[in-house]
Amino acid sequence: MTGARPALTAVAAALLFLPAAFAHGSAWLPAATAALILALTALRLPSVLAPVAAALLSLAVDAGYFGDHGLELVWMPAEFATLLVLVVRTVRRLPARPAWAAGALTAAAALALPLRFALRQPVPLDASVAGLALAVVPVAAALGAALYLRGQDDRRVRAVRDARREQRLAVARDLHDYVAHELTGILLEVQAAQVSGYDEAENARLLARLEAAGQRALTSMDHTLDTLRAPDDAAPRRHTLTELPALLDHFPDRPALHGPAELPALPPAVEDAAYRVALEALTNIRRHAPAADLITVALAHHPCAGLTVTVTDAGPAHPHARSGGGTGLAALRSRIADLGGELTAGPHGTGWQVAATLPTGA
Repeated sequence: MTGARPALTAVAAALLFLPAAFAHGSAWLPAATAALILALTALRLPSVLAPVAAALLSLAVDAGYFGDHGLELVWMPAEFATLLVLVVRTVRRLPARPAWAAGALTAAAALALPLRFALRQPVPLDASVAGLALAVVPVAAALGAALYLRGQDDRRVRAVRDARREQRLAVARDLHDYVAHELTGILLEVQAAQVSGYDEAENARLLARLEAAGQRALTSMDHTLDTLRAPDDAAPRRHTLTELPALLDHFPDRPALHGPAELPALPPAVEDAAYRVALEALTNIRRHAPAADLITVALAHHPCAGLTVTVTDAGPAHPHARSGGGTGLAALRSRIADLGGELTAGPHGTGWQVAATLPTGA
């Protein structure tokens, strides 16, 4: 279609010139004006050139045409229609400042076009008022349509941008929640091996733990990549509270787990959020308090309050804890707030406690 546009434009311009062949010489100017504005509209010249050139050409002919004004009525509808098309295209597609400037100029040219005929009438004031009244409605409609379409385009752009941002955040959360958890465990195992005199059997067990943690990290990365490749309507990756025992088994000194058998059936989003609370809290314990020897994960359900997840360690914090991080709890707090819940974290005795409350609707 793009390659056929010049040919179609040439045919339309020739048809506009056709009536001029049966009129006297002054008819060629309005015919040429309508044909040129049609060409500027159809050929889609870059940036603001087309609307500005068309508007200035139309306004110049308004001021300088002194031929037979009755002939204007032959080409005025075509010129007026193409100016309206330029108004819509300019206001909809150009950047804000050029859109307002070029759009206002093109709209002014469309409003002034009836005056080319009306000002030369026996009662120019009445004819001009009538011409302007007739032109205002379609020009206002064109501006309204252009602004509406511009708003729709902006909303689509924002929706795509927000979707891409949410996808990036989802990938970052998965990498943080799962891969960082395993890598933190690997790092602590290696640090412990550097300061401890392991015998051959203990070294074998250490290497087996490191291999298992590395395999889990790779599996988590595969899941994250699968999420990127999944269709847009694919269900998000969710964990259940039945997976908590396996998570706790990854710790050399297994944390105590209280309350899972007493829980009713819970919404999948709530179970996933509760699992992520435990995962984030345990990862932070590994990172900031690896020497903590008393870690407790407690789950409780209250019909009014909902599900409560509490992760507590007895400390102490590592004197040289690894720097960086700090975004996990903030992202988790935002996720839980979206579900209508609340997350708190702070000192608890000699250690630290992370507690989340999630409404369950029951």
